[in-house]
Amino acid sequence: MKNCVRIAVDFACNAALSAEIPQKPRFRLNKKFLFFTASALIFCASLGLAQSVKAEGPLTVADIKSALRGEPQAVNSERSSQSHQQYAGDEALSALSSFAQQIGAQAPKLAGAKIAVNSDRQFDDQAYAALQDFAQRLGTAQPESIKALPKVAEADNIFDALREGATPQTAPATGTPKASKAATPKGHSAPVDATFIGEQACMTCHASHAAAFAKTLMGKIGKTQPGKFACENCHGPGSAHVKAGGGRGVGGIISFRPDDLSRTPEENNEICLGCHQKGNRTNWHGSTHDERGLQCSNCHTVMKNVSRKSQLKTEFQPDTCFQCHKNKRAEMWRSSHIPVREGKVVCTDCHNPHGSYSESLLKTATVNETCYKCHAEKRGPFLWEHPPVAESCLNCHDPHGSNNDFLLKISRPRLCQQCHSGGQHNSNPRNPSVTLYAQGRECQNCHSNHHGSNNPDGARFMR
Repeated sequence: MKNCVRIAVDFACNAALSAEIPQKPRFRLNKKFLFFTASALIFCASLGLAQSVKAEGPLTVADIKSALRGEPQAVNSERSSQSHQQYAGDEALSALSSFAQQIGAQAPKLAGAKIAVNSDRQFDDQAYAALQDFAQRLGTAQPESIKALPKVAEADNIFDALREGATPQTAPATGTPKASKAATPKGHSAPVDATFIGEQACMTCHASHAAAFAKTLMGKIGKTQPGKFACENCHGPGSAHVKAGGGRGVGGIISFRPDDLSRTPEENNEICLGCHQKGNRTNWHGSTHDERGLQCSNCHTVMKNVSRKSQLKTEFQPDTCFQCHKNKRAEMWRSSHIPVREGKVVCTDCHNPHGSYSESLLKTATVNETCYKCHAEKRGPFLWEHPPVAESCLNCHDPHGSNNDFLLKISRPRLCQQCHSGGQHNSNPRNPSVTLYAQGRECQNCHSNHHGSNNPDGARFMR
């Protein structure tokens, strides 16, 4: 039955693709004979195709191409199984397969069409030719599915998605499956069943640490208030740690080391904020350093005295900040600088590293208010205000250091010409013929009170 149906389908396909099909039949048969003949062929073809589809599975693009080329059934079956296994579930190919089944059901009618072809032909030659051309263009190399590619929406950010795409995919290791993010929420480590055993057990191994801690401010307070700064108050219960024989991070002990990945910075910081959340640390949550994942132990050390105050990791406070802000260290060594390297000013005189309400972690509401703490003579109010000065000191000055006089961002008179271009003065003050504007303090030779003037005749800041 299958051979008969395939012969009929091949015969119909060759007849439809042939250019020699006559437009009018050469002879006429009885209409009843044509009707019964076409009905018998359609019934036989439908029965044979139904059995073939049931045995071999749904048609695919490879099946269509093989049928159009007239390839053997064995090759067609092999390619159909491979294509079906590789591209199962693809909606576009499934729709094409359904369309191919409809064509296969209509193909036997072409046998009767050779006998009697009329104007109301049911098979569309143009659609069949388009389908054949599409199958040939697909070829044996099918497009790769995008299901295995990384999806940006499933990544935390675009950089993680690109990094995952660049990393070669390896087969998952057999054994315990990897826990998902939902199973291990951020900010919580696995709990350990342990109890408090007292600080005397800690002294067995950590006697040197306890002696160094006793010299710190917290250690001295602990002597007057026993138990307030006991080891387990910060490091957690130590029964499991002692039972396991000690070791860094063993038994759920908290080490506060920045390179300890068993705990998140948020978890470690919460222990410190249990006592140090007031005062300058009020705005820690949501601050720049908090959002960058810094923890207290990145800047502070508790177990020994290093700095004169604040338990910093370095003896000189700016060196602690320069661990990350290396560009500011370079600016401090410029010819014109605020006296940080001389020890007269430190970073926390202007900034609050634990968070603030203003820009750049400043301790005051505005840049000018911070500068006026030392440069009070520039505060005013003035009868004649200089608008750039009243707006922000940073319009003209670089507060951390500059190679120009008075911490200026660029040298004079170019700095003044950013706003005062042309006018009554020569636009090129470096011209040898107008050296008056390029000598001494240049613009300030005349406009000495450029920060503001209280003189009734000081509209041009000359007095």
